[in-house]
Amino acid sequence: MEPTLPHAITPKVPQEEMTLEQRITVAKLLMVELEGALTDGLSYLAPGGAESVALYRADILGLEAWLKAGRSLVIVARPGLAVAQELAQQLGATLRTSGGDKDVLFKQVTWENQVKATEAVYLGRDLDDLPALGLAGLAVCPPEAPLWVRGVCHMVTEAPAGRGAARELVDRLLADYVPPEI
Repeated sequence: MEPTLPHAITPKVPQEEMTLEQRITVAKLLMVELEGALTDGLSYLAPGGAESVALYRADILGLEAWLKAGRSLVIVARPGLAVAQELAQQLGATLRTSGGDKDVLFKQVTWENQVKATEAVYLGRDLDDLPALGLAGLAVCPPEAPLWVRGVCHMVTEAPAGRGAARELVDRLLADYVPPEI
């Protein structure tokens, strides 16, 4: 026989403690999985092993707007993906590599940036992103993410990965942002 709680005690599910709008309002840090969320997941191999990915200009402009708003951006990529370093440098973002254990990476990044987990947004797409998505204050994925990933996310973008998902997310996060006067 399973133990039961007294009728006066109702457990809370963490995802139900804040509304979507509240999660958006407190966002300070954005972590974006490069392959599969910021890109469509395709990698192009050149002779000699050089690898490249295609980036959607609107997504890049959105990430630049996020940074100009004084927020933190971390790009998450697999180790050895040279194009990830180049992108991070061009944007002025932080690059963190991960071959797994994205929950540990998420905790390290939030600690290093001195933000609470509730203030962190994670945009990911696949099974390896589930640990970080489960910790993020705002978990987001593109619509082509597998059902089990969409099921843990607070928000599913309308735009696909690599074709506007990041821009849609940033536009939503910065919808109420008013830049300081110059």
